[in-house]
Amino acid sequence: MTAAATKKSSTELAAAFQQEAERLLAEFKIPGVTLGVLTPDGDHFINLGVTNLENPLPIDNDTIFQIGSTTKTITSLTCSVLVEQGKLDLDVPVRTYLPDFKLKDESVAAALTTRDVLTHQGGFLGDLFHDTGEGDDAVAKVLDELAQSPQMVPMRTHWSYNNAGFYVAGRVIEMITGQTYEAAVTELVLNPLGMDHTFFFPSQIMTYRYATGYNKIEDEMVVQRPWMMMRSAAPAGSSCSSTVSDMAKYAHYIMSGTMPELPEAKVTQAKASEAEEKAADDGSEKSEVPETPTLAGMDRTHLWKPVRTIGVGINAFPGEEGEIGQSWFIDQYDSATIISHGGTTQGHQSDFWVSPDRKVGFIAMTNASNGHAMNRKLSEWVKREVLGLERPEREEVKLSEVELEALAATYEVVGQTYTIGVKVEDGKLALVLPNPTTGGTENLALRFIAPERAVVMGGDADGIGVEFLRKGDEVEFMRFGARLYPRMSPDASSASLPLDAL
Repeated sequence: MTAAATKKSSTELAAAFQQEAERLLAEFKIPGVTLGVLTPDGDHFINLGVTNLENPLPIDNDTIFQIGSTTKTITSLTCSVLVEQGKLDLDVPVRTYLPDFKLKDESVAAALTTRDVLTHQGGFLGDLFHDTGEGDDAVAKVLDELAQSPQMVPMRTHWSYNNAGFYVAGRVIEMITGQTYEAAVTELVLNPLGMDHTFFFPSQIMTYRYATGYNKIEDEMVVQRPWMMMRSAAPAGSSCSSTVSDMAKYAHYIMSGTMPELPEAKVTQAKASEAEEKAADDGSEKSEVPETPTLAGMDRTHLWKPVRTIGVGINAFPGEEGEIGQSWFIDQYDSATIISHGGTTQGHQSDFWVSPDRKVGFIAMTNASNGHAMNRKLSEWVKREVLGLERPEREEVKLSEVELEALAATYEVVGQTYTIGVKVEDGKLALVLPNPTTGGTENLALRFIAPERAVVMGGDADGIGVEFLRKGDEVEFMRFGARLYPRMSPDASSASLPLDAL
């Protein structure tokens, strides 16, 4: 899995990466992408394509894209700041901060901690997307919806990606700080890191250059209208948008603790020094130097301390097992640790990872619904060429017809009216998924690498992991796209309708 990284100069590396990016942009027909490769020798930014096919502007380092669920790591970091300030304990029940917190399962509501939600271990319905309006009470209101949602599995048992848990974390932030989620994150994280092109509201974004989202429908890119942002889901990633320049600042902080010397900080320090000199001259009292942001000097290693395994990794090489830290996905290799998160919104897909021990980072933001497919290939290029990591060769495991039929079934998308089918086709297993853009379905062929573990073969979902989880001899769940889907009994029925979020 580990090979010698290609010996290229910094200039040669950037040129080779740009060439690969240009090739893949044409292959996937993506309107625009902004890319960053961060190395100990320097940062390399590459911008290709346009913001909008109808009214095109070239992408640049300050073009704003939606970052989607990468926001979860920012929510998590905000919680860490509050811990550092002594205002939050991640391991006490959230009712310590939200006395009226409710779930359908009272035992879970009483025991749930902030660490549970930051690590996707609540066990309740995760893909709850309910627009509660644009008011400052949007996050508070969505918790009323969560209170009515089903408990899928017991807390801290089967792992499943959970957006709704971050609404809880966002509300905890609001109650502790007395601010809205967006204001607290901006004050505690974005401003100290100099992320001055990272925003939560369309009224802010529209005053800068931003990328319009596109959905791939068959071979055509169709503009996403309206621009989709849901304030109730902001802590999970519905509304945060950023640039490659700002995300590079974030990456350098996570990797190295780097804090930018902001113009305001320079002025403040100059005034403080001037006051100190004056006090020394005339004996007056020394003025207080403003507090250093809590982020400065904070130990960040807790963010990637493994909490538990999660089955097939989210951003790992296909089929590799992964772990979850404090909202970061962790992939451990002999020569590098990689922590990552990606994001999907309507018309935008982004990917982000850093290797804290190697001081290497990867940033990719696209304005296309198939952006992850291109980003995965670019990510593997960086892992290979910069870190010397190679995708492992995994032999296919052949399952008998009887074994395949035992996995074939209809799997429920909890809380929705559609399902995911699994069928045997030409001696292989295939997923039958509702297609959110065409209204039809699509088949994804699977290649097994273990008796109950497979990866998708080909297409935009190539390499995504699928697992079948048993209870005794019977399959109880399928895990796909990091979510759990319960197996339905043969006599159950449900319509197959467009799938909104995978």
